[in-house]
Amino acid sequence: MIAQGDKLLAINYVNLEEYLLSVVGSEMSAAAPMEALKAQAVAARSYALVHTFRPANGWFDVTSSERHQAYKGITTEYNTTHQAVSETAGEILSYQGGVVESLYAATQEVVDKAHKGAGMSQNGAYAYASFGYDYRQILGVYYPGVAIALLESK
Repeated sequence: MIAQGDKLLAINYVNLEEYLLSVVGSEMSAAAPMEALKAQAVAARSYALVHTFRPANGWFDVTSSERHQAYKGITTEYNTTHQAVSETAGEILSYQGGVVESLYAATQEVVDKAHKGAGMSQNGAYAYASFGYDYRQILGVYYPGVAIALLESK
């Protein structure tokens, strides 16, 4: 807790993989095709990791709102989000050895407006998965030239 005048700011420190269990379920429907959820897990992991290097402020890396990544705690964890996160554990988007700030939004229209066309449309990922694309192919559509790398922790 951090005192801010007559208010307290609660900060929730969460392990990255555990954090993603809620983010994936907060950002997409738990009923989305598994490959779309996996694409979301990798994109969300990469985005969150970038913000550990470039935090929102001196106290925390990201907010729990849609400004960064929606995070609602265990109420948005589902079997499907657990599966998507565990089956992509440690996978990030990488370009020339760095971590990609993998922007994304619900629709392509929002991606175009908010991110100048750079990023994943979650509705688009859902559609690609419905057409049989796996999560690597979905990510390749939205982040061309970017590789999937494995984040190793020590």
